Amino acid sequence: MRHVFRLNLWFVFLATFLFTPYLYAEPIKESSRPKIALVLAGGGAKGAAHIGVLKALEELNIPIDIITGTSMGAYVGGLYATGKSASEIEAYLHTVDWYSGYQDEVGREEKNIRDKKYEDRFAINPSLGIRKEGVKSPKSAIQGQNMLKILRETSGNPVSVASFDDFPIRYRSVATDIVSMEEVVIDHGLLVDAMMASMSVPGALPPYEFEDKLLIDGGVTNNMPVELAKEMGADIVIAVDISSNYMAKEQIGSLFDVASQLTNFMVKRSTQEQAEFLTDKDILLQPRVGDIETTDFSSMPRAYQEGYDTAMTQKLRLKSLAVTPNEYAQYSNRKKQQSANVRLAQGAIIDKVEVENRSHYESDKLERFIQFEKGTSLNSDYIEDKIHALYATNRFETITYLVEEDNNENVLKVTAKEKEWGPNYLNFRFFLEEDFDTHSQYGLGASINFTDLNDYGAELRTNVELGTDKIFDTTIHYPFYLNHHFFVQSNMMYSDKKRSISTSSLEDKEPNSSMSFYPVNLRDFTVDALFGVEATKDQQLKTGILYAKGSHELTGLSAYGRTEYERLGATLEYNFDSLDSISLPTHGSLINARYLYAFDKVNSRDVDGSDHSEQYIDEFTAEALFARSIARHTFIGSAEYGITNSDDYLVPVNPIELGGFNHLSGLPRNSLIGANKIYGRLTYRYRWFENDLGMFKTAVYLGASAEYGGLWSMKSTDVSSAPLIFSGSLFGGIDTPIGPIILSYGRAENGLDSVYLIVGNVE
Repeated sequence: MRHVFRLNLWFVFLATFLFTPYLYAEPIKESSRPKIALVLAGGGAKGAAHIGVLKALEELNIPIDIITGTSMGAYVGGLYATGKSASEIEAYLHTVDWYSGYQDEVGREEKNIRDKKYEDRFAINPSLGIRKEGVKSPKSAIQGQNMLKILRETSGNPVSVASFDDFPIRYRSVATDIVSMEEVVIDHGLLVDAMMASMSVPGALPPYEFEDKLLIDGGVTNNMPVELAKEMGADIVIAVDISSNYMAKEQIGSLFDVASQLTNFMVKRSTQEQAEFLTDKDILLQPRVGDIETTDFSSMPRAYQEGYDTAMTQKLRLKSLAVTPNEYAQYSNRKKQQSANVRLAQGAIIDKVEVENRSHYESDKLERFIQFEKGTSLNSDYIEDKIHALYATNRFETITYLVEEDNNENVLKVTAKEKEWGPNYLNFRFFLEEDFDTHSQYGLGASINFTDLNDYGAELRTNVELGTDKIFDTTIHYPFYLNHHFFVQSNMMYSDKKRSISTSSLEDKEPNSSMSFYPVNLRDFTVDALFGVEATKDQQLKTGILYAKGSHELTGLSAYGRTEYERLGATLEYNFDSLDSISLPTHGSLINARYLYAFDKVNSRDVDGSDHSEQYIDEFTAEALFARSIARHTFIGSAEYGITNSDDYLVPVNPIELGGFNHLSGLPRNSLIGANKIYGRLTYRYRWFENDLGMFKTAVYLGASAEYGGLWSMKSTDVSSAPLIFSGSLFGGIDTPIGPIILSYGRAENGLDSVYLIVGNVE
């Protein structure tokens, strides 16, 4: 029995000796091949070439042990280092809206209803703040909120690690310290931080804060980190250079071109300095992407193909670095197993929520806004939506999140950084409606918004407008909670408006081509106190009291003089607005309804003497607009209604106006004034083509409208006998940062027509 046992034991030892190398073989023995580093240079959209190179290396069975990268190279390299395949990364070329990474402005439909109305009027937002020291501006054109979101979503948002050596492939990113202008190698922490710091192009993105340093794009100091790869132990380097070509003399025609050429020079010089560290055994790949603009993300598929093709032209040299299919399969399996150990924020069970609050708002209020239930797994889509909703309040520079481990607990840490150029902001307004006759309207305005009044987001907005209308108004808005559901509000406004009203308005007759126009001066001072609720970001209900005092003066008619009035009343108003644009909407709805019950005192003076009256009146106004789009076609329907129960006045105390483009086209703007209104419009608009105007991109639209409506004031006039007419328009336009620019021809019944040039939001 003992002999049998010894025989079996020897058999086990022999089997172990013979077969262990096959059962536990290293994917690729360190001694059997050189360490290969992949060095990926920066270059924005041209960086898609790196993905093509990776695809070729995978097909050629070339394992990568080290990755270093700068800017877009740091991004692609970081994804690959954490275990993603070239095919997985390639998918982001087609599924990610890269342009949105350089646009932090949230869509109009995502803002709360107060901000929508305010920014429709003061549409020019130069990102200027007011402080004791004077006017302050941000450090860059955008703040990187959307770019950070793209990095989190595409990388999976890995949690912080002590060393990037723990990734399936050892990884380093390169950034530049803007204070010392020295190279900074990031080898630990959050992958998203490493990527963003390396990608923060000066001017476009702000310096990125990392461990008390302000970091910008690494291309300034080291655009192709070859030396770093060799310091990490690389025996052979495969470097990918995607430098831009220098612009020719005839291509340099603006300040931006000069700045771009200088930046290109610094980056190319940095790349060339690193290329000198390459030896004969290293391989330099230079895809033909130099003519692709840094932000031309539509050319990324082409850059990908150029990267792949360039690698394949070096196939013979690269093949010398290849391993056998079996060895590469083992390498890939090991990488896949290690990638499973890369902890991602998605799916982590959250034990605690912390807010790193860099604003004047109270942290617990921000936590309530996030509304994350502890003890549940993190859903990235949910938290991104919550962060986006908070960011849409337009009070924060960036809002980010991460998951970190603290005493065996997963902590969801949200960092909210208030705009450093705030808390008081300047906006401006410009509008023009030119009818190439005598009825043009224009305006220039400025607004200052004080947002730092309390912990709940109370604001004071003060606005001044000069032009056809002279307006001064100020509004204090005091929410009870940060989420703005309940609020009190007080408005004070003085306006002095000049109008040219038609004789048809004075006589309740249909407007016609022979009617005359008379100047009227409308002055009004109004103050109110309101209580309201914002049930959602798109709707609000307000009620309260108001006091108004003013006058109307017809200066062109000797038979009519001056009317003075005082009004004390109560109002109830409902607003709903989900439109994506107030001027050229493609989807959404708008509903406004207002009821007023008031006591009026009116004094009228004319050539026959004066008349005094006192009466209780009630007014109801409503409007609705619906926009829907199918592909390039947009259909809009709108209706407006107003009715006033009061004595007859030549010019009503609170006149309703009509006339102008899309307000009974063919008539001069606001040439009809009355107490009652019916108006409807159907509009068709076609998105003709997209146009790149350099500073911004916009669609060019063509459209037509069919309209019907009119105004009347006398009690004896009812709807059936009201002076209602048909009109229509043809127009073309674009949307710009200052509002729409539209050229239109309008024609109405009775021989009325007009050509309009509209710049900015006229309303």
